[in-house]
Amino acid sequence: MSKLKEVNNKTKNEGFTHKRSMSSPFLLIMEDGEPFYSWVFFEKSVFKTCYFSLISINEEQNCVVLELLVPCCMRSACCQKVLYRSSSRILVDLSFLCGMSEVELPVYDALILKNIEPHHILLCFSTSLSSFEIWRNETKLLNTATVVLHHQDDQDVPISVRIQTKKACHDICVQKGESRAITVKDMMLILKKQATKKVKARLDIQLNMVQTKKIKL
Repeated sequence: MSKLKEVNNKTKNEGFTHKRSMSSPFLLIMEDGEPFYSWVFFEKSVFKTCYFSLISINEEQNCVVLELLVPCCMRSACCQKVLYRSSSRILVDLSFLCGMSEVELPVYDALILKNIEPHHILLCFSTSLSSFEIWRNETKLLNTATVVLHHQDDQDVPISVRIQTKKACHDICVQKGESRAITVKDMMLILKKQATKKVKARLDIQLNMVQTKKIKL
C-alpha cells in the first residue's frame, strides 16, 4: 500500500498532459512471487495482462482501482515492449498481493495503424492549356507521401506536376533524363501541368497513411 501511495502522489505532483492523468505502469506481485494477471475480452477474443496503472486507492478497505494496460500484441509478453491505455478497470484486494514493481515501458493513448500504398502512373504530357488532375486522395486519413517524377522521353522538353496538400502547393519540374522526388504531409491531389510538346513520363507515389484507434474494452 505504501508503494502505491507513493505512485499516486507522484502522479498528482508531476502535472501529466494526458487527457486522463495516469501513473507509471507497474506489475503487482503475488505471494508466490508470480505477477498478478487480469483477463479481458477484446474484439471477440481474450487476452491477459500483468500491466496496470493506478486510478484510486481505498486505504480503509485495503483495495485499489486499476486501469488495465494492453500489451502491443495482445499478449502478456511482447517483443516490442509497448503498452496501450484501455477503458477497463478492476478492483483489487491488496491482501492477496505482496509487492509491486514499476516498469519503464512507453504507454500510448491509441493504437497507431499504418498502411502503405504504392501508386505507379504512366503520364503523357500535352500542350493543353488546362491542368489535368491525375491523382486524388480518396480517404480522410492523415498521410505522408513521397512523389517521384521520372522524365521518360527522348525529347528535351521540361515537364512538371503540382502537388496540393492541405496547407500548400508544391511543383516538381524535371528535364530530359532527370528524376526528382518530394515528400509532403497530407497530400490531397496531383495535377499534370502543360508542356510545350507531347512527352512521356512516369509518376511513382508512396502513400503512408496513419490512423489512430482507441482501445475500448
